[in-house]
Amino acid sequence: MALIATRASDGQEIESFSIPRDRWKTMQAEPKGSYRMRGTDWPAVLKRSPLGLQFFAHAPGYPGEKPEPESAHHILAKIWIAKALRAAGYVAEVEKPGESVTGEKWQADVLCQTETRSIAYEVQLAQQTLEEYERRTARYTNSDVKCIWLIGGPTRYHTFAKAVWRRFLELGMEPGDRPALPDLAAQPFLLGPNPPSEEEMKVVVFPPGRAKEIPLAEFAVGIANGKLVYSKKEWRWSG
Repeated sequence: MALIATRASDGQEIESFSIPRDRWKTMQAEPKGSYRMRGTDWPAVLKRSPLGLQFFAHAPGYPGEKPEPESAHHILAKIWIAKALRAAGYVAEVEKPGESVTGEKWQADVLCQTETRSIAYEVQLAQQTLEEYERRTARYTNSDVKCIWLIGGPTRYHTFAKAVWRRFLELGMEPGDRPALPDLAAQPFLLGPNPPSEEEMKVVVFPPGRAKEIPLAEFAVGIANGKLVYSKKEWRWSG
């Protein structure tokens, strides 16, 4: 399930969610191989989910290992983050690949370019170890990209926070009320109903002294504007 494919005739990248529905239907009728999956160059099949999500998939017969399927929540989050950033005047690309100075490849859910920095937004709804967060973050750091994690919450975030707490204790450091590692920027990601609407998808941020929910779009643009800062052993929202 991918949002980006390449048009075989001219090599142009096509963004599925930006194509009007009637144009998508026309594209679906084009000959097999008219669109190729990015990264594998395998023929792409143009699909539309029951929720109306337009996406590309590998045509039958692909011999390699396909990426793990993503939930509708994950796909929608990527789309809404990118659209919010673009509306605010930023350059934002979904499923953008890159490579670190050490040769490690990565693909950002959304990569945003501001005047001063590059930011990768990573939506992590599945369980992941602290070591994996750190490993994947290091790839971005070695690419001069700031990584922001949106963690499925609250259960996933609580597990993540406990792992960070244990890390502080292992290092002989005194953790704060919400321990946070300075190189690992993460906020819990609250899901709305299944499936959520854009208005119902919220992010919990931590201003000084309290936590509050803000819309996903507000969070995405706030990150680009520099509102998330590390202070007093935690990541704090300055607005």
